[in-house]
Amino acid sequence: MYKRQFDRLQKDFKSYLFWGEEPYFIEKYAATIANRLCPKEQRLILYYEEYDFRLAKEYLGQSSLFGDTNLLLVRHEKALPKTELATLLELCQKNPNSYFIYMLPNNQGKKIASLFNSKKEAVEVRFFKATLSEAKAELTAYAKELKLPINPFAIEHLLALLEGDMLLAKKELEKLAILQEPITPKEIDRLVYPLAPLNLERLYIAIIKKEPLSELFQKILEEEQNEMKILLGFQNFLRQLFLFSSYIRLHGQVDSKEILGYKLPPQIEAERTRAAIKIKAYPQIFLELQECEYHLKTAQSIDKEALLFSCLMKIQGYF
Repeated sequence: MYKRQFDRLQKDFKSYLFWGEEPYFIEKYAATIANRLCPKEQRLILYYEEYDFRLAKEYLGQSSLFGDTNLLLVRHEKALPKTELATLLELCQKNPNSYFIYMLPNNQGKKIASLFNSKKEAVEVRFFKATLSEAKAELTAYAKELKLPINPFAIEHLLALLEGDMLLAKKELEKLAILQEPITPKEIDRLVYPLAPLNLERLYIAIIKKEPLSELFQKILEEEQNEMKILLGFQNFLRQLFLFSSYIRLHGQVDSKEILGYKLPPQIEAERTRAAIKIKAYPQIFLELQECEYHLKTAQSIDKEALLFSCLMKIQGYF
């Protein structure tokens, strides 16, 4: 079933599968249904490696003397085994207090969508990548909720800067709302860092681990052909690591959802945690990056590739 079809339905289900290419809609619809069913303290949330079939089965199978709702939310990057899902769906169907919401932000939903059918009082909804008009409409509505004055050009610019990632864009709007001032593309450029793609992240991790850079740097520069994008992406990456480091010092643990507004896969969360703890010279590194950015933007007849590589090598010396 597609989003438009689901929106027209006037009924609730015992189990839901939200899947596809748009994590923003998957998160939004899951949250809407969950909030309608029960308060947060009555939910069991199992994300990624936290998922445990035995625990999920016991939770959905338990009865309540007081009529409390058992709501299981699972988010995973892989389709769970069909036998396990069939058991969880059956438990929800038999137990009037139990509900199940499964978030699968990729196309592996094709493998299991048929299990979520009307016979099981279940439904599956596939979400495609949002169009620009859909994304702008969603973020405009959210900005109104935040009472954030932002013009349509700024929202479109924000989406372009973050490569269409609506979850990140939503989080950035929350940060911008703190300013309590009108937001234009100028403020977006000043306050929002571009999203660093995974291929760039490989370079940034190599810098921190003091691995050889020359070959990897050349390869990525050939792909990106943009020194400024590499530099600003590194600034954004280090800014996230600084947030990790600060959170760990305050709380003695790490929670990427609290830090970034979205949950990272466990292996990425662990890698960023290790990197964040390793860095001790954040102020000096940020100063070096700002100086490099200034020269890239203002210097005339300069070898930008050599300047950027020299800057990254100098920063690597801080680790």
